[in-house]
This record gives sequence, structure tokens and C-alpha cells, in this order.
Amino acid sequence: MKTKVILLFALFALVSTAVQAQFYNRKKVAITEVVDKSGDVADGTKTFIRTALTDAITNSDGYEGYAEICFMSLEMNFDRTGNISKATLTYVKKQMMEYILVSEVTPLDKKTVLLSARIVNTSNGKIVASSSVRTYADIDYLRGACNSLAYKLVGAI
Repeated sequence: MKTKVILLFALFALVSTAVQAQFYNRKKVAITEVVDKSGDVADGTKTFIRTALTDAITNSDGYEGYAEICFMSLEMNFDRTGNISKATLTYVKKQMMEYILVSEVTPLDKKTVLLSARIVNTSNGKIVASSSVRTYADIDYLRGACNSLAYKLVGAI
């Protein structure tokens, strides 16, 4: 009887430790504004994409998405090659974020867009995950595409 109680207690301790570790060690991801180099995508659509990506990251086990990080300007976020500047990495590190999610929307035709995103480690600036998805530009399809994209990215970090 004592052995069963001890084993049950040990199992409970292991499960509670795993749950606590998952709750307290959540990875923080700052989601930047959606980049639209063409200028053809409506601001509301870009805001929707950012919100959907934030929701998808936050709803992934072990992650927290932050879209309220205030970036000074798009020029501060990226240099000419599309990489994140050192100033942005330093700023995000000060906000206690481990990763930055950078996303871009590119219209392919009147009905479809390409959503692409990458996650960058703030400590060294390396891209740790990158993916893209083609979807209809309609909001009904964008949420599912954002979920799919986010799950591909968080699965890699």
C-alpha cells in the first residue's frame, strides 16, 4: 500500500512539474506589423493578419504572442535586405521578448495572396523558422492561413 501511495505521489509531482514548466517557461514572440511592399493590401487586412497571427501564436502551447510592441517606423524594423536591424533586436530584447515574428503579404492576383513569415531569435538575429502559405485574400480564408503559418513556425522553435 505504501509503495502505491509513493508511486502515485511521484507521478503527481512529475505531472505538476511538467505543467508548471509549460506555464512558466512560455516563449515570448513579438509580432511586427505586416509588411506590404506592393502597397495594394488594405490596412484593415494587414491588421487582421497581424491579429490572427498573434492569436495563433498565443494559442500554441508554450508561446505568448505580443502585437502591442511599438516599433518606431518600418524603416527601423528592416534594412534594405529585409533583415531586422540591430536597433530593433536590442529594443525587443529590452521588452523581454525571445523572438520576433516578421510577416509579409504579397498580392498574387485579385483573389489570392502569399503570406510569408519568419521567426528571428532576438539574441543573435538568426532566422530560426520560415514558411509561407498561399490563400484567398478573403478574411474567411485568412484566419485559417494564419493559423497554418503560425503552427508551422512554432513547430520549428
